[in-house]
Amino acid sequence: MNTFIQPGISILLEQPTKLLAGRRIALLTGPSGVLPDLRSSAEALAAVADVRAFFAPEHGLLGALPEAAHVGDATHPSGAPIYSLYGDHDAPTPAQLADIDVVVCDFQDIGCRFYTYAWTLVKLMEVAAQGGVAVVVCDRPNPRGGLQVAGPGIEAAQRSLVGLHDVPICHGLTLGELAALANAERRIGCELTVVPCVGWRREQRWEATGLPWAAPSPNMPDAATTLIYPGTCLAEGVNLSVGRGTARPFEWIGAPWVRGAELAAYLNAQDLPGVRWRGIAFQPALAPFLGEICQGVQPYVTDVERYEPLLVGVALLATLRDTHRDAFAISAADGIYADADQMARRGYATADAWQSAHFDRLAGSPALREALEAGAQPADIVAEWRPYEAAFRERREPYVLYV
Repeated sequence: MNTFIQPGISILLEQPTKLLAGRRIALLTGPSGVLPDLRSSAEALAAVADVRAFFAPEHGLLGALPEAAHVGDATHPSGAPIYSLYGDHDAPTPAQLADIDVVVCDFQDIGCRFYTYAWTLVKLMEVAAQGGVAVVVCDRPNPRGGLQVAGPGIEAAQRSLVGLHDVPICHGLTLGELAALANAERRIGCELTVVPCVGWRREQRWEATGLPWAAPSPNMPDAATTLIYPGTCLAEGVNLSVGRGTARPFEWIGAPWVRGAELAAYLNAQDLPGVRWRGIAFQPALAPFLGEICQGVQPYVTDVERYEPLLVGVALLATLRDTHRDAFAISAADGIYADADQMARRGYATADAWQSAHFDRLAGSPALREALEAGAQPADIVAEWRPYEAAFRERREPYVLYV
């Protein structure tokens, strides 16, 4: 094990000092909250601090619940309450923080705007600031590395737990850096302390850290998934399975109407940098297409330095548009997000309306959907994002903690 890189939780536990001593603690965490020796952060923190409550993001404290599932409150084996931040409330209530002096956050983010955990933290920071509760973020490496900035921003009308603040899809920040940027730019006023990891450098992806991978959610089984996810997750907003309920979530992409071998041939002919494609067949154990045989494709990263996940994701959708024109649709009545209760809570009358709105939330605006529908080419679409990406690199500089 590489002993030169230590996550922030290790540093906090070695030097708890004034951040924890004599203070009533709550912990925002999930299954990825582990020390390098795989001990639970929750157990380790409870041994040195007065832990009064737990907060759970999407998938629950144990990370066992599926995508978009309602997470209820519960009780920890210690007797402390576990408050869900992905159920009836997506932020703590003032009452839940009334007996708390500081909230410690320790979970693994994956460096992509779609992933809900960082925005759950930001929502918690907003309530904490109002109640005078401090927040300590135990930082961890960005598993994708901290160099790549890619993708469009997000319009105010599209902001949600899959993108609450205007950052690119691949922002290249750690959780602590992103929290600091949001705290400043959103003028939250949270008493925020980031405990940095020690020894990590921005060019290092997960495999270089020597740290064990503890899956933060059911469909993020290993760090390699984080490389592909920013591009293929866009397929979540169209009438495709993204491989949930299979051995390769976000790598096996398809539907019963896809001609997998033909699609792979068209994609390989485009010679996209750092990737090759293979035609596949699979049977999802989760919606959409639950239990149906799907054909599709799997991207293989052949050169991680040249691989552009968003170009890959856009090229996949554009190629389906061109080769499966009669079946491909950005709105999808059988999409994974077409749950009647979810739609009603958010004011959508039909599954079609919900699904197309979800695509725009992922993309950050209607612009990508409109470009695909207009027949735009992938290289032209991603080129439009370059000025925004350059501006964001400058915006993030005051909050960068690692070289």
